Amino acid sequence: MKFTKSIKLLTLLLLVQSFEGIVPLRAGESASKPQKAQGDAPPDSLSKKPDDLDSTVVYTAKDSLIYNINKRTADLFGKAKVNYRGSRIEGPRITIEQAKSTARAMASRDSLGHPAELPVYTDKDGSFSAETMTYNYKTRIGTASDMSSKSDRDIYSGGSDQAIYSGKNVRYMPSGEIYIEDGVYTTCDLEEPHYWFAGKHMKIIPDDRLISRPFVMYIHPEIFHMRLPALPVLYLPYMSAPISNKRASGFLFPRIGSSGDLGTTLSNLGYFWAINDYADLRLEGDISFKGSWRLGERFRYQNGDLYSGSISGEYEKIILNSQGDPDYARYNNRDLRIEHHQQFDPTARLDANLQYLGGDRYYSNTSIDPENLVTDQATSYASFSKSWDENNRVLMVGYQRVDNLSTDELTQTATASLYQNRIYLFRPRLASPEVDWRSRFFLQPTLSGSGQFDDADGVKTDFYTGNAGLELGYLQDFSPGYRALFTQGINVQALRKTVTEQNDLNATSIQLPFKIQTTLFKYLNLTPAVTFSQYRVNSTVSKEYVGGEEVTNTINEPATYATTVFSLDAQTRLYGVMNTGFLDKLTGLTAIRHTFIPTVSFIYNPDYRGSGYDIYDSYLNPDTGETVRYNRFGESLYADVPEKRTFVGISLQNLFHGKFRSNEVSNENGDGDSSGAGAGAGYKTVQLLSLTASSGYNFAADSFPVAPLVLTASSNALSPALMFSAGATYDFYTYDPATGDRVDKLAMDDGKGLLRFVNGFLNMSVSMSGHLHTPVASDENQGSEASLVRKKALPVEQAIYKERFNTDELTKFSSSLPWSLRMSIYLISDKSNPLEASSTALLNSAAQLALSKNWQVGLNTGYDMTNNEFVYPALMIFRDLHDFQFSAQWVPSGEHKGYLFQIAMKPANLKYLKLKAGGGNIVQPLD
Repeated sequence: MKFTKSIKLLTLLLLVQSFEGIVPLRAGESASKPQKAQGDAPPDSLSKKPDDLDSTVVYTAKDSLIYNINKRTADLFGKAKVNYRGSRIEGPRITIEQAKSTARAMASRDSLGHPAELPVYTDKDGSFSAETMTYNYKTRIGTASDMSSKSDRDIYSGGSDQAIYSGKNVRYMPSGEIYIEDGVYTTCDLEEPHYWFAGKHMKIIPDDRLISRPFVMYIHPEIFHMRLPALPVLYLPYMSAPISNKRASGFLFPRIGSSGDLGTTLSNLGYFWAINDYADLRLEGDISFKGSWRLGERFRYQNGDLYSGSISGEYEKIILNSQGDPDYARYNNRDLRIEHHQQFDPTARLDANLQYLGGDRYYSNTSIDPENLVTDQATSYASFSKSWDENNRVLMVGYQRVDNLSTDELTQTATASLYQNRIYLFRPRLASPEVDWRSRFFLQPTLSGSGQFDDADGVKTDFYTGNAGLELGYLQDFSPGYRALFTQGINVQALRKTVTEQNDLNATSIQLPFKIQTTLFKYLNLTPAVTFSQYRVNSTVSKEYVGGEEVTNTINEPATYATTVFSLDAQTRLYGVMNTGFLDKLTGLTAIRHTFIPTVSFIYNPDYRGSGYDIYDSYLNPDTGETVRYNRFGESLYADVPEKRTFVGISLQNLFHGKFRSNEVSNENGDGDSSGAGAGAGYKTVQLLSLTASSGYNFAADSFPVAPLVLTASSNALSPALMFSAGATYDFYTYDPATGDRVDKLAMDDGKGLLRFVNGFLNMSVSMSGHLHTPVASDENQGSEASLVRKKALPVEQAIYKERFNTDELTKFSSSLPWSLRMSIYLISDKSNPLEASSTALLNSAAQLALSKNWQVGLNTGYDMTNNEFVYPALMIFRDLHDFQFSAQWVPSGEHKGYLFQIAMKPANLKYLKLKAGGGNIVQPLD
């Protein structure tokens, strides 16, 4: 039976070929064209007609092939296939029309007339199916109707790897471009996708962009495994959206929001231009229905590791309320920021970040730099560094500009310094060994200068400083454990200060410090020093009592005075080690080392306020008969004259280190794990606690001889799980209950105990994460999470706002983190004046809890325990879907009260797409 079928099929093929002169039928060839005899060679066997194909069209069918010789058509039935140059058409029925060089495939239908089996087109870029499709092999243009597709390209990692599109009518161009009518595009491969883009006229450029007119984005969310109705979330009359992982030009996705000041606002209107691989330009703008508008630009450039930077700016016009309203106001803002980083060579680098502000400086929540809302200042800086001779000589030049937005005060600072490492005069190189006693001599010069320029309320103040120094040193090793470093220096300083409508002030000084740094008995360090200083100023003052009041006269004549200060420091280190026993197996802590560092310092200088030094003068108050002494140099640039001191100070520092087992070999002792715990195992040393106490006594003081007791403590041993720092100042003296002033009477004699609290602070943060129903685990692997410990440069409240603004909280979703908690507490108390004591107690917390694999809730808030109010409380909800994350944030109270919704796409080629909508005064971080 099988043999009979094979004979019939072979006979059919031979019969068909006999109509074509025994030549395989190729698309585009003429069936009636006479064939040449085999012996006749063609004029040019390599010649090729323009309408000939450059590859063989191969077609097969499982059931039957019907050839129509007159019409030059072939009908293929049952699992039909047509292959041409890497492209393939499969379907239940395919018709080949040789005269037109086309293949037309049609779907089969069931008894009700519905499509049962669809034809499929496949090439290297992917595949699609449709009810009918036609493909022209000459022009390589294909058309289809009622089509859907799946692309085999890796669109993004971690999710679906298919791009799917469908439409009513489709044209497939030779360039690969696809034109679709009533088109739909998505990357979600679910039967009911979570999102899609739809358009009446759609164009897909593979690996480049999607162009649609109009452009409508739909989402089909689900809650608790129940699908909600499809929702249109974005409508644009036209859109060109990149669909490639590469940087690509295209329009920005607009956002709609509402603000109490500006009303309904459309923001993020603009275009992104990827100029080339090294530069791009972003143009954007906002428009409010109440008349406000903003234009902004950002130009970025980068050339590998050589240089990079950006130029961004904006102009904004803000209109608040309507004309005739008593609160009607108009503001104009201007902002320009220039950032540049360049590595000229391994020894030279330039960094600049300059910002210039102008106009009325009213900042909206969509400002190009929302950090200005937090710090109330705009800071610019620039620095250049250059090194020579293997970093033994370094030049540094810097510039800083601070523009206070609330007071309009401007401060600019320019600095320059030249650092030179020690120069050994009798050595050929710095690292050369000692040859004789002369090779131990060295010189070390220093040179620096600065200028500070202040402009406040129309008063300009310029202050210039210049420093030059030279140090001559000699290092002598007497024997093991005994050495001394002798240094003699000369430092020259010049100062100049100019103030609007005031006399200029000039001053110079020369200091001659002599110091001996010695090591005795290997562990005792003694450092005696004596410093002679000569000061010269261009003016002094004289005071007298005239008409019942003190009158100050300026004497514009140079004057000088000199001081000599002697000091001696003694320091040693004592060590103690304790084995931890059972803690070794529980925590890996094998030992604790305690380092005790006592330091005793002694300072002596005579009383330069006395009559024998011509620094202080006096006048007689005739009303009281009292002689009043005053500082003749009190209004000069060297006004601080040391009082008589015979001061002995003591500082006790305690360092506690822990030795932990580690998989990394420690380089501290040069050996690995002596216990042989495992190959490659070693130890690491961590500082557990630092605790310091200091005070002193001035034997020459007539009053308040005992210095306050200062305590400081800090620990980062369990960072970032636990970090803290604390400090406190205690006074031995009491105060006047009527004025709050400090009085020369011991607190214990006043019945108030040995010490009186003056001020203190505590800054502590805790960070934990783990799984539900499991023990608490430290947040060791969450290194990217920012610590809530307050930055010293900002007040506490500003630090909280800055964290909210600079971090896009709405994208912090991790299904691998079921719960996390970060808390910080900052306490500060100041009782310097007991009658006007002040305190700040602030608690900041950030928590996230996973309700399920795809649901999380979060809370970020600060709580002012002093004023009993919340600081920027923010409630958040996260929903992770197959193709995007939905997030919501609500700030129920405060200056930035409002709400914000966001849809952030997950596919790598659509990560730029974040749809945001909100209302109120909530700040939206820039993408």
